[in-house]
Amino acid sequence: MARGPHNGLRVESIGVTMAVLYERPGIKVTDEWIRCDIGTYSIRDLRSAWVTRRQASRGSRMLTAGLSAGAVLVLVGGAGMSGWLNRNWTWILASPLLFFVAGSIGLLDPVAIYLEKRHHELWIQTDTHAVRAWKANKIEVNKALRQLQRARERHREEYEDYEV
Repeated sequence: MARGPHNGLRVESIGVTMAVLYERPGIKVTDEWIRCDIGTYSIRDLRSAWVTRRQASRGSRMLTAGLSAGAVLVLVGGAGMSGWLNRNWTWILASPLLFFVAGSIGLLDPVAIYLEKRHHELWIQTDTHAVRAWKANKIEVNKALRQLQRARERHREEYEDYEV
């Protein structure tokens, strides 16, 4: 059963023409295999694929919480010592609304960009082992995962067609 190109890109390897489903520096997904920095794996050999993000350790979470609490205490303490807080205590009540407004007009976009660019990891599993195939931002890793799943579904469909 001949399949047409999926995205117009074709690659020939060992005399077999395949469609390139996804390609970025460090990873290439075709109909037949996935090639990454650690090796080349056949799509038929893949048992599963998933995305993870390195979990923050307890120490780093505690440090972040401590620094955040310290910054708030310094800010409120400085405002209280200067007398500003006595004259303008209503700003404390309005702060949740101001936070919402700042987010809606885009002042918090740098935080969102930072969160989006954190590295996520694409993992693949064969019968013998699981390996981290690639590391990039969330959007790109999820694109690669979708194409891997698409290639695996095609192989399952081909196998079912030949069984009948």
